[in-house]
Amino acid sequence: MAGNGKTADMNKDGISLSVIIPVYNAGKYLDSCICSLLKAEGSSGIQIILVDDGSTDGSGAAADGHAEKYGNISVIHKANEGPAEARNAGMRMAEGRYIFFCDADDEVVPELFSEVIGMAGNASEDIILWDAEPFDDEGNEFPQKRKDYFIHRGLKESGGAVSGCDAMEKMLDACGDFPATVWIGIHRTGYLKDNGLFFEKGLLHEDELWAVKTLLSAKTVRYVPQKIYRYRIHKGSITNPEVIDWRKNIESMLRLYPELFGFCDERIGDISLRKKVKAALAHRYIHMIFEYDFTGYGYGGKIDRKQLWDISDRLIDKCRLMLLALKVRNGSSRAKDVS
Repeated sequence: MAGNGKTADMNKDGISLSVIIPVYNAGKYLDSCICSLLKAEGSSGIQIILVDDGSTDGSGAAADGHAEKYGNISVIHKANEGPAEARNAGMRMAEGRYIFFCDADDEVVPELFSEVIGMAGNASEDIILWDAEPFDDEGNEFPQKRKDYFIHRGLKESGGAVSGCDAMEKMLDACGDFPATVWIGIHRTGYLKDNGLFFEKGLLHEDELWAVKTLLSAKTVRYVPQKIYRYRIHKGSITNPEVIDWRKNIESMLRLYPELFGFCDERIGDISLRKKVKAALAHRYIHMIFEYDFTGYGYGGKIDRKQLWDISDRLIDKCRLMLLALKVRNGSSRAKDVS
């Protein structure tokens, strides 16, 4: 393991930003990712932590090569435990005032990321958000609806800093939804560590759980209306696998959404906003119940349908819940044979 494992919010040298990149068999893309970061003005003064999560394709050696070449890049080698624990390992080593989580197969826009580096040196907000643009290796176009998912609609008019709850409400009022990813913003290191906002080990879709918790807990959030991040969509990713077996995804969601509902009850004091956020989360959950075919894999009986019915406020969600009840009642929850 390279690096000293410090956990301070900002070290004596005043590092403004720590970039944490989980690396698992990303050898094809890692160079492009790091190159996009290093092209940004001021990048020599940031900390870049590559967390080799048990790669088997030579990514670990490639990461070491970058660390040997650049003094501000360090590497953590660890057994494969998934992106949640990889990010946690990077957080424990982070020395910057702010933390930015970047995926190894994605990129930043160097000219715009230069501005992020400058902001990190002077900002005081808990979170600074921005937008992202999806792309793929073939340069294919994406439907506008999918492109819009990575935009924080409703925040542009807010001007200065708002609370995380206010930011959430503005987005929901604007479009009924919100982005929930780790890489469309930077987070103040002290804020994350003081509130114990680490990632939950062994959970798929852990970024959605983490992103919602960190946003709703933040006292100050600022929005930069620029597409600073470039999100690569390709075959073989966690969210677009070549071999489809959704059981681990389903099991994670059965933990994730009830935990988020409980978190909203504890954290959001405004009753109207609490209902609004929980309804938006229920809409996502119900969509994924059908997208991942919970009943087809034998998990229909584990869904708290009454809770979802009470929380939901959209007609389409009520209709889907009635359909779900029929599926479970008719015994269509036989487990699929995906072996």
